[in-house]
Amino acid sequence: MKKLFLLCFFLSAQLLMAQHSIVYLTNQSGNFDLFITGTEGNPPQKLTSNPGWDWGPAWNPSLNAVLYNSSDTANQFSIRAFSLEGADEAIDTKGLEEFILSPSGSYALYTLKDNQNRYIGIMDVKTGSNRLLVDHPSYNSRAKWSPNERYFSFISDRDGNGELYVYQLATGITIRLTQTEKREKYTSWLPDSEQIVYTYHYSDERDKEHNDLFMVNILTQEIKQITDDLAFYQEIAVSPDGKKIAFHAKRQGEDHIYTIDIDGKNERQVTKEKAYHGEPCWVPRSARN
Repeated sequence: MKKLFLLCFFLSAQLLMAQHSIVYLTNQSGNFDLFITGTEGNPPQKLTSNPGWDWGPAWNPSLNAVLYNSSDTANQFSIRAFSLEGADEAIDTKGLEEFILSPSGSYALYTLKDNQNRYIGIMDVKTGSNRLLVDHPSYNSRAKWSPNERYFSFISDRDGNGELYVYQLATGITIRLTQTEKREKYTSWLPDSEQIVYTYHYSDERDKEHNDLFMVNILTQEIKQITDDLAFYQEIAVSPDGKKIAFHAKRQGEDHIYTIDIDGKNERQVTKEKAYHGEPCWVPRSARN
């Protein structure tokens, strides 16, 4: 078993060196585990084999690892790091159930619950000190760090439905970026830390349901629509070079990972196996350089 794991890891490492890769969850092996694949037809490789479920992969450059959530068969929860050196171990989250580590590894965002409300705080990883940043009595969640660590985005329903906001750490200012009738949900930053791709669920003039892709500039607040095709897009992730978006979608009754160009063209199916696939995250080509 150890030799098989090392072989799979070696193949995965070679794949990672050649191109940007995508880590995602799937139940193709009978359990929800994390797999990795390239975007050029490479066969997928299994990364985790923990009992229970593994989900929520997120690349962290400071650790050179994929952080993910894991729950064993006794419902014991942990946040783990799978490094490109082959280590897979639980990380110290200082007792926090949500631990969104910053790109530098210096800080972590977390949420606190109070009935239906959720608040967002920040913790200094080295000292353990923490404080609330978003304390509006409403649902505030789905926080995402900007790559330059100067902002984080989040979804809040403080005005009646889920809207996209950004918090500037230097000033403590919260800026609302969308004003829509229904809700935004999934988000992903571009590498320039100035633009965010997000999903918006709505009905158009044809009374057709969409979950389309949009992009907003946080400095100018200019919004561009990326897709408009009556297809649903969810669990999105912008590639490290900002050229593509990976996403999970149900097409013809099957859940797969796809990529699309940042301008909404050239959709391509990445996963092929008859199974559920979701929550893609990118691992950059330069990760092992």
